[in-house]
Amino acid sequence: MRDISIIIPAWNEAKNLPNRLLEIKNVMKDTLLDYEIIVVNDGSTDNTSEICTKMVSDDRVKVVGYDKNMGKGFALKHGFMYCKGETVAFVDADSDIPFSCIKSFLTALKENDSDVVIGSKYLPNSKFESPLGRKILSRAYNLLVRLLLKVKVSDTQVGFKVFKRRVLEDVFSRILVKRFAFDAELLTVAQMRGYSISEVPVEVNHDGRVKSVNALEILKMLRDTLAVFFRRYIVRYYDRKP
Repeated sequence: MRDISIIIPAWNEAKNLPNRLLEIKNVMKDTLLDYEIIVVNDGSTDNTSEICTKMVSDDRVKVVGYDKNMGKGFALKHGFMYCKGETVAFVDADSDIPFSCIKSFLTALKENDSDVVIGSKYLPNSKFESPLGRKILSRAYNLLVRLLLKVKVSDTQVGFKVFKRRVLEDVFSRILVKRFAFDAELLTVAQMRGYSISEVPVEVNHDGRVKSVNALEILKMLRDTLAVFFRRYIVRYYDRKP
């Protein structure tokens, strides 16, 4: 068993992965923790697979994946099957959020005796640089999640989260969303199962790399979020034994 597993879902991330992995390795050296990095190739159509293969230089880096793009949620669940860490971190392949913030996540996990620690763009010490339209959509969606699903956090969507292993062992068997509302469902179920969730401020800088969100993707996110609402309050799916 390792101290921490870092799962990176990757879909067409050949340009970002080399620098991201180097950044993670450099930061983890300072922590003195026994770590592993699991890259999940989520059906990439670029040369992500070849890049990943070249990056496996030691037993700390493992590359897994499949041919068809299945979405972030599916990729993270797939990567978890290969984890050996007592703590598990979800980290995006791009560098919008510096990996050095992992230290504040691990501190909060220990000092707050939390089961889950998530990043938030909306805490007083956070920094969020993004186009205005993206900021408005982000705010609106997080408000919707709090109103519909009663999740008591300020931000569900930051792609940097840390969990105690036992939380994911319990919660993942209940998660159905593979793509658009995965984070909202994951935090909803974790809260329902009685796990404590802490938030820490993060610095998010899209620096012109932010991907556009089209109307169809917004509708799909709303659809998946309403499906989580339906499962929670109408059919009580999450109350059932897995």
